Amino acid sequence: MKKKTIIIIAAVAVLLVAVGSVFGFQQWNDAKIQERKELAAKEWVTSLKEQGFDKIAELVTAESLEKAGYTKESIVEKYKAIFGGIGVSNLEIDYEIDEEDTLEYIATFDTVLGTISDIHYKTKLVESGEEYKVSWTAELIFPSMLSDDKIRYTVDEASRGEIVDRNGTELALNTITYQAGVVPKDLGEGEARTTKLDNIAKQLGITVEFIEGQLGQGWVQDEHFVPLKTLPYGADTPKIEGVQYQQVGTRAYPLREAAAHLTGYVGEVNAEDIEKDPTLQAGDVIGRTGLELAFEKELRGQNGGEIYIETANGDRRATIQKIEKQDGKTIEVTIDANLQQTAFDALENAAGSTVVMEPKTGNLLALVSKPSYNPNQFVVGISQSQYDAYSNDEDKPFISRITTRYAPGSTFKPITAAIGLESGATTVDEVHQIAGLQWQKDDTWGNYRISRVSETASVNLRTALVKSDNIYFAQEALEMGEETFTEGLNKLTFGENYGLPLTMEPAQISNDETFGSEILLADTSYGQGQLLMSPIQMATTFSLLANEGVLTYPKLITDSETKTKEVFKKETIDTLKPMLVEVVTSTEGTAHDLNGVGDIAAKTGTAELKKAQGERGVENSLVTVFDANDSGYLAVSVVEDHRKVGKTATELIKPVIQYLELLTQ
Repeated sequence: MKKKTIIIIAAVAVLLVAVGSVFGFQQWNDAKIQERKELAAKEWVTSLKEQGFDKIAELVTAESLEKAGYTKESIVEKYKAIFGGIGVSNLEIDYEIDEEDTLEYIATFDTVLGTISDIHYKTKLVESGEEYKVSWTAELIFPSMLSDDKIRYTVDEASRGEIVDRNGTELALNTITYQAGVVPKDLGEGEARTTKLDNIAKQLGITVEFIEGQLGQGWVQDEHFVPLKTLPYGADTPKIEGVQYQQVGTRAYPLREAAAHLTGYVGEVNAEDIEKDPTLQAGDVIGRTGLELAFEKELRGQNGGEIYIETANGDRRATIQKIEKQDGKTIEVTIDANLQQTAFDALENAAGSTVVMEPKTGNLLALVSKPSYNPNQFVVGISQSQYDAYSNDEDKPFISRITTRYAPGSTFKPITAAIGLESGATTVDEVHQIAGLQWQKDDTWGNYRISRVSETASVNLRTALVKSDNIYFAQEALEMGEETFTEGLNKLTFGENYGLPLTMEPAQISNDETFGSEILLADTSYGQGQLLMSPIQMATTFSLLANEGVLTYPKLITDSETKTKEVFKKETIDTLKPMLVEVVTSTEGTAHDLNGVGDIAAKTGTAELKKAQGERGVENSLVTVFDANDSGYLAVSVVEDHRKVGKTATELIKPVIQYLELLTQ
């Protein structure tokens, strides 16, 4: 009995082991099958996301491909043509496999028209040998698509927004220009043709080889107009034998050189631009510099259009994506176009900058940099010779002097005076006895001496401002001391970013956190040393002189908020303002050339750039002028190397002040 029981138990055990083995094998096999399904799905999704179309042909079943009427080569070409044609990018896919081996996935991706979201796809995973493959139909390109359908798209181009001044005058607009070209049959043959082409090339500034290349294009026929050169906006259309002109759209800058550093310009996109932003297409234009670049997104708007499935008969089967175009926004700036042109012309042959501001609002009325360039040339494609002429100009017309930092020179003295008055170190009645044109504190300064222009024995605050006495302000700064002087300077905007749509380094007091020497402290008091400020930063700082001690931050966009901060007491500015009026009205005043132009206050300055004590360096001339009645305007002008120019900033700014007086009446 026991033996029989043992046999039965052993048999059952063997059976259980056998059953367990079969069950374990089945589980293992099911897991392997599921792995192969998951692998097939993952490879399919990855190949789509990475647009690895060459691999797609290997991931689909031969039967489904044949049934759809495709070969391995043609399916690859189909995907490349469609995805490339409509600019598919940034493809994201979520997928799952159900119990019936159905692969379902949802795709989101960008096209030339924007983002398409939640496109649903469904297909079967089919066992093929030891792996699984996708059962393919054209609906896996786009739902509802049949094998002989095509994908088409139309683009409704958005108009680029314009840039206008405070009065609605256009600073950047969309308009027409002229394109020069030839009709092959009009060129003649033989020697006559050669002569014509030589003359056309010379007149248009292109090469005969370029013309021949244009004429050799496959589409050209004898009666076709063949474009050769698009002329900049406003350019003449000279009569050239064999040349015809047609109108084409362009971006234009009516103020040309007068506002080039402000508006900037647009240019046609390149391959790098398209790689960064797949919504761009060949032929599109984007902002390259200035406001065109700063407000690219707002100005460009968004193209509209439709991507749709077209049947073999040319009918629309289904719309995949439809976008309404959104034209670019108009950007309204605080600039006055007439004043901008006036300020540009007033600089004559000088290299420099003029900035005009409303002290109460912060509105920037003019931002001029000279010399300049014609931005219209860059829109149509500037020639190498034209570009070289700009690049080789020793006055560097590509530099934006609006944002270039300079030593403000003696225009900064009223700020030093205000700090001194509020600290108590400076008083109106205190008189400095100064002998000669040079001074140093003591022998520890070595050979370094501070110079002044006018030899006056007794100097008070009024005299020091009217005659612009460097020695007086150096002595006042030393009396204040570094701590007090720096504390006053830190109430201003040194180190701050104004948030303007312009690239500009913050103003600086010195290269290091402290002056490090009495000489640097003294030099800074009269606007030299390591003090650096752009014309915009100067205008911002000096706004407090016209605004009862309240500094107004600059703004360039009309609907932006005015931002201010109180720096000095009204009483302090009330003390200084009459003295700055005397800088103009007094015959001893350094800005007396402006006397009679209007009821104005001013401070002139000269910043000398020299390598060593005792040598005479290049001098920049500066002037700050503001309306002494109701603070309607403030202007700052910098003229580089004024001895070379032959005129100071004070002399050159007169037409600007005359215009401003008329503007504010």
